[in-house]
Amino acid sequence: MKKIFLFLLICLNMNAFAGVKESLDSIFEARYPHGDTEPGAAVIIAHNDSIIYERYFGLADVEARKPVTASTMFNIASVSKQFTVVALMQQHIDLDTPVSHLFNYPQPFYKRVTLRHLASHTSGVPDVRRTFLDRAGLIACNDSMSLLNFEKAHKLEFEPGTDYNYLNPSFVLLSKVVEMSSGQEFGAYMHDHIFAPAGMTSARYFSPEGMPDDAAHAYIIDANGQWEQFEYGKETCFATRGDGGIYATARDMLRWERALATGTLIGHEQLQEAYTPHIATSNSKWCDYQRRPNTHYGLGWFVEQRPGKPVKVFHTGDNGGFQAYVAKYPAHGISIIVLENRNDLDRWAMATTLDQALNL
Repeated sequence: MKKIFLFLLICLNMNAFAGVKESLDSIFEARYPHGDTEPGAAVIIAHNDSIIYERYFGLADVEARKPVTASTMFNIASVSKQFTVVALMQQHIDLDTPVSHLFNYPQPFYKRVTLRHLASHTSGVPDVRRTFLDRAGLIACNDSMSLLNFEKAHKLEFEPGTDYNYLNPSFVLLSKVVEMSSGQEFGAYMHDHIFAPAGMTSARYFSPEGMPDDAAHAYIIDANGQWEQFEYGKETCFATRGDGGIYATARDMLRWERALATGTLIGHEQLQEAYTPHIATSNSKWCDYQRRPNTHYGLGWFVEQRPGKPVKVFHTGDNGGFQAYVAKYPAHGISIIVLENRNDLDRWAMATTLDQALNL
């Protein structure tokens, strides 16, 4: 009887989205009309455990004419921040712990900057890396070089917790907290306690020493209108972790969403804390990244609360030519994963069109 009920429930779920596939095909075929000659994307849209749409477009390697497939790994860029937050929550550290309790920085303001401020982009610490690193240094920037930001920042932009300014080094510092608490190197910890339990069999951090053949290349359009590889060696801070750097397949990302929803990695109360709005991004005078109406930042996630619409929890990512959009509607069990190896297309126009197609 239980099996029959589950079968009927699956059928009802699929029938609810039966007319959606054609609309989604229309959206993505228009977005990637020259898929056999250009970079493309991996797209998965799911309702709870059921995939309602999965397609792959374009080329993972333009020069080799290698197509994007289910095994293609994309750099998810800043979507990686939520992974760092989950790893931090696994340590059961008080997020209101001041930075000064964990790191020996001489600046007195670190007594007022907490881990929660770092995870919500509300620390007030400025990004000063361009003051001590030239273009070549920024291109080669790794975790240790990025952490110098906290030694060399001599004043806050605003009182911690009162405003929003997107600060990538914050999450590199949080990755060091994970190392200190766990006693394990960050990449190894993430493999053992995040990727493996979630079933993310391809996921890994970028390594300048080389990546697997399934890793996509990223592209921008050059001055001559040609596709140019634009990734490590051309983009700044490409190799830092904690704030970015994860390569994963679209199916890996779906497994991540299911691991979060089922409490495999952290408890539901912890996850709800991460999804809770901490600061509005829509009126920040310091930063225009996702300075959109009805938008807040939680802990590692943006939270959109449009009047009369369900809450959307999402993050975007940009690194070199990679562009990512990973969103969910927790109350409806909907997950949207779009990973691209090109950055020439309007991501938010796509997101709006997808919401309309999914009646969200």
